[in-house]
Amino acid sequence: MRRSGGDQRKTTDRDRGQATVEFALVLPLLVLCIAGLVWVGNLMVTQVRLEHAAREGARAAAVEPEQAAAVASAAIRRSFGDAVAQTRTDGDFVVVEVTAEVAGVPLVNVGARRLVATAHMRREDRIDP
Repeated sequence: MRRSGGDQRKTTDRDRGQATVEFALVLPLLVLCIAGLVWVGNLMVTQVRLEHAAREGARAAAVEPEQAAAVASAAIRRSFGDAVAQTRTDGDFVVVEVTAEVAGVPLVNVGARRLVATAHMRREDRIDP
């Protein structure tokens, strides 16, 4: 006769380690996925910070167009320390391009990138009163 309590299997020694083995097989993939998500988040935050630094540098250069490169570089260093800035004037506008290197995915160091942000700002010495 069968009992109505469902499947009453006895656990053997072979079955006891099954969950541990499955976890050990899945854990590296899980850790790699989490590291990739952290890396993508870091990329996004760095890009936003670069764009902010480029705007800040362009604003500073637009106010002081005669010393645009020095003023923009100082403003960018305040908001994003290890970025490289290039400043040029384009007619009535000051153009600031900020570049930074981003490390790769943690643990495997794959996917290092160079991020760039550009900002254009009208020169304030050329604005008609």
